[in-house]
Amino acid sequence: MKQNHQEFQVGFIWWAIGIGIFGGFMLGAHIAMQIGFNLSLPRALDVWIQTHGHLQLAGWVGLFIIGVSLHFIPRMTSVPIEKRSTLKIILFLTVSGILIRANSEFWAPYVENEKILKFFTLSSKIGNVIEFLGTLLYLALLLKSFLKATEFKRKGFNLVKPYFISFIIGWLIYWLVQLFEIFLDRYDWLAWNKWSIDVFMRLSLFSISFAFSILNFPLYIHLAPPRKILKHLGYVYILITLIYEISSAPIYYEALQIFDSNLFAILSDVLILSLLFVSGIIGRVFLPDLYLAKSPFWRRDGINEVITNIEKKPRKGYSDYGEFGKFELLIYSAYIWLLISLFLDLLARCFTLFGLSIHYGDDPIRHSFLLGFITLLILGMAQRMLPGFMHKNKIAHKKFVFLTFLFGNISVISRVLPTLIPHYLSGFGYIVTKFLLILFGLSGFISIISLIFLFLNLRSTFKG
Repeated sequence: MKQNHQEFQVGFIWWAIGIGIFGGFMLGAHIAMQIGFNLSLPRALDVWIQTHGHLQLAGWVGLFIIGVSLHFIPRMTSVPIEKRSTLKIILFLTVSGILIRANSEFWAPYVENEKILKFFTLSSKIGNVIEFLGTLLYLALLLKSFLKATEFKRKGFNLVKPYFISFIIGWLIYWLVQLFEIFLDRYDWLAWNKWSIDVFMRLSLFSISFAFSILNFPLYIHLAPPRKILKHLGYVYILITLIYEISSAPIYYEALQIFDSNLFAILSDVLILSLLFVSGIIGRVFLPDLYLAKSPFWRRDGINEVITNIEKKPRKGYSDYGEFGKFELLIYSAYIWLLISLFLDLLARCFTLFGLSIHYGDDPIRHSFLLGFITLLILGMAQRMLPGFMHKNKIAHKKFVFLTFLFGNISVISRVLPTLIPHYLSGFGYIVTKFLLILFGLSGFISIISLIFLFLNLRSTFKG
């Protein structure tokens, strides 16, 4: 029976890119420029950083995830969204809430008039509630899709079920903490906010990225179909990560002191590495010929493909003919940055476990993950997946795909590497440090260039 699914709500993508370019990335670029070129920092630096982070997570990454998942998951579960107006309501609530909250919080420190300050404080809380309602409606739609799926569809979904459970848990925790900003003292909430970001990264962002990867990579890059062990490892990952997050929460419970949060963070990292190796993703990145699926999943084993047009063959290891550009470079580099993030986190935590100190903090770990893994994966998947969502059979500008790969990776290197080099070096080391600081100062603007190329490419594809 034919089902009537809603058309792709492309507004989520345009707003995600717009908020990324003019909001999150722009604020981050400005802060990095001031540090890199030794300029005076903003008076309300903590507010700048907080607003930058929320715009990146809720705006750039969050809106992209909402838009793609509300198109992909109802089709995967064969549970159509009944009304297109529901998508428009979610888009309106999330975008308006994000913009109201971000602008109110950003401008409040620069206001001296008490009445205007009270207005900004109130509007910030209103924006917070509005974006929470939007994300709550989004979660309700996802849960409806999963719960109403037929038995046949549930069996197909079973392998990735733990990762979607993890995603929903992390998403709900993050947005509840954001909502509690209304009730908590600012300094208490900042501690909770930092904790919720880590929850969001581990439980939501990694899980949804991994789930979409193992569902789509068999088609896109001929990765072997997911194995049953991934389901069991997924549940173990949820358990270990939840123990770590609960034990590291900024609240003291004596019962939680039996858990070493640092040890469970290490176990969580090791489980991510295990998932990457067991799924074959890492093998596909570093040993592409060895880990190439011998028979793509849409063909029956033992039946040779009959090539009707010998002049036009799919690229080896891919299902396309090059009409999406070298999108795989973005995907491979994204997973390399995930490995770098895991290595840096494991190294720092092992040092801490043995009572040793290390000169870098959370910054290079977090940006390797968010700017390296998540952003590059979005840049790659967007230019491979979204043309189909828009009913197009190719990307408009294949060269732009490579340019997003080039500028995207340069921006991550420029943002992460300077934070790993000690700034107290002398001689030649001092010259290197100064050069890296210049790169650091430019890193945000280089990121914006990659997003501009993404927008131009998707916009041309949409209109083409």
